Amino acid sequence: MDRIAAADNLTIEMLEDRWRLIANGGEEQHILVEAQPGKPVRYINGFATSRRLPEVGVLPPEHIQRVVLGWSNNDEAWHLGLVLNPELAQARGSRWCEMASWPDPDMDIYAANAQRAGEALAQTITRPFYLVPIKREAQTRPITEPPFSLGEWTFERRSEDVFTFTRKKGWKGMLLRRAIWYTLWVVVYIILIVTTLSGKIAPANPAFLPYLGIVSALILAGLIGKNLYEFFSWPDRIVVDGSSQSIRALRGKQVRWRYQHASLQSVYVSQVLGKNKRRDVNSKPTSYYGELNFQLSDSTFWYILNIDETQEVEPVNATLPEDEAVVELSSQNYHSQLQATALYVAKALDVPCWYDKRSV
Repeated sequence: MDRIAAADNLTIEMLEDRWRLIANGGEEQHILVEAQPGKPVRYINGFATSRRLPEVGVLPPEHIQRVVLGWSNNDEAWHLGLVLNPELAQARGSRWCEMASWPDPDMDIYAANAQRAGEALAQTITRPFYLVPIKREAQTRPITEPPFSLGEWTFERRSEDVFTFTRKKGWKGMLLRRAIWYTLWVVVYIILIVTTLSGKIAPANPAFLPYLGIVSALILAGLIGKNLYEFFSWPDRIVVDGSSQSIRALRGKQVRWRYQHASLQSVYVSQVLGKNKRRDVNSKPTSYYGELNFQLSDSTFWYILNIDETQEVEPVNATLPEDEAVVELSSQNYHSQLQATALYVAKALDVPCWYDKRSV
């Protein structure tokens, strides 16, 4: 015999050939409901009155569609009952007929006992058993407040709904130093090529080296042009304005590009993740590369920034894809400053935010 206590001084008694709901009144016990295989469910008049069941005291199995157990947020309790067929439900005003309940604010203290009682009842009356999944209320997880360091950019909040990406100090100097360094090597290559081909120094061995130098000088010239173009043309500030739902890139006061809400489909953040190479078992996952883009209304992508730095990221207790996948990003599953930035931008512009997870 298996006995399970329930609320309101009730006990469920389960045997191989019967299922009983018993009221414990003092030293006496009263059988409220009894079910046996192949027979109608029997109940007393008091139970019939409280549950608005037919006064005849029997409930044929064909009047029962299934046995259901579910947890209620309203009273923080498990409820076990029967779902009745439409004809009987219309007569009594409800399809639900409760058998027993278990107050359980922790959700899992009495869950196993309640499920065992429900499965035993379903097996006895040969009806399906259904467990209603718990609908847990999502816990609010605040997004980390900026500023954030994102490679050569800094992301900051300027007001309640205005954010800015600002190039870090030294960005222009870095481009200029690169251009000067590449120029120096171009001059060196030109001198070596000219002196070699004019015979003023010993012939090259092998003979194709001067021509390889020409190719190298051309590549360096291209890099010089690229760095000078970035120095004079690339934006040094990006403004995200939630009040106008627009984003614009500025070079000083000159607008380089601008998008309104109608031109944007989503914010798209990508990260390449891998296991930390340290042998510490408590080490966090590592981001090897990150990129922030806009997906435009024509489904093309507009590049905003990237992070080449290797960084540890915070694991979260939300369900995230283990393999490469694209999932919607929210405050419940973000785990890096780049992703937090994407969420702030998406909220200001009122567009969805997607996370493209890549693995190494």
